[in-house]
Amino acid sequence: MKMQVDQLSDRGGRSENEDFCAYQKKGDYGCFLVADGLGGHRGGALASTVTGESILNAFNAKPGATEEYLRVYLDQAREKLGEAAGDAGEIMTPKTTLVVMLTDNEHAVWAHVGDSRLYKFRKKKLIYQTRDHSVSQQLANSGEIDPEDIRFHEDRNRLISVFDNSGNSRIEYYTNPDLLEKGDAFLLCSDGFWEYVLEREMEKCLARSRNPKKWIARMKKKLLKRAEDGHDNYSALAVMITG
Repeated sequence: MKMQVDQLSDRGGRSENEDFCAYQKKGDYGCFLVADGLGGHRGGALASTVTGESILNAFNAKPGATEEYLRVYLDQAREKLGEAAGDAGEIMTPKTTLVVMLTDNEHAVWAHVGDSRLYKFRKKKLIYQTRDHSVSQQLANSGEIDPEDIRFHEDRNRLISVFDNSGNSRIEYYTNPDLLEKGDAFLLCSDGFWEYVLEREMEKCLARSRNPKKWIARMKKKLLKRAEDGHDNYSALAVMITG
């Protein structure tokens, strides 16, 4: 399978961008990720950058696209994050959300923790999305609120699990390798992005776009029309399977 990729990361209305958005391709393998450092904890930018760079370095050293490889990459990132926290010379627990996808040109696997998301589209329609590790997602899971109300709920930013160096992160793995088809598209993004771009808008923008760059550009226009002053950092990484 061939694929096209584009990415976007912006500080939005904040003074610093604590998101990390990047990808690496090596031979038939690809690694794609978005991490959103928690600004309420010291070291948000440190957490997302160290985590993201560590995963990409581990992938580059030994590329793979299985759950086992994902676990190895994330374990190494956790170790690096702990080292970075110690080197910072102060007491801190750097925390970040994380969504990461691996491909081998035939299959895709992914993992996530926190409220950075992965969306999968087939035939221009949304067929899968990760579920946030947040209080508002739990309310939706139990039927107390509608899933569409998550992005507007007062507890949306209360996360129940994030990635840190404690070893206690409840990372969710997509365990069955997902067979890729021509025309499939993936969107990995931070909450600063999906908060302002509705799922039906993602579909409509995708249907009008020949490549990931145009898809992201159209979604960014939706975001900027809706975002308020001082809005969060936003990042997105789009992958299209072209044949």
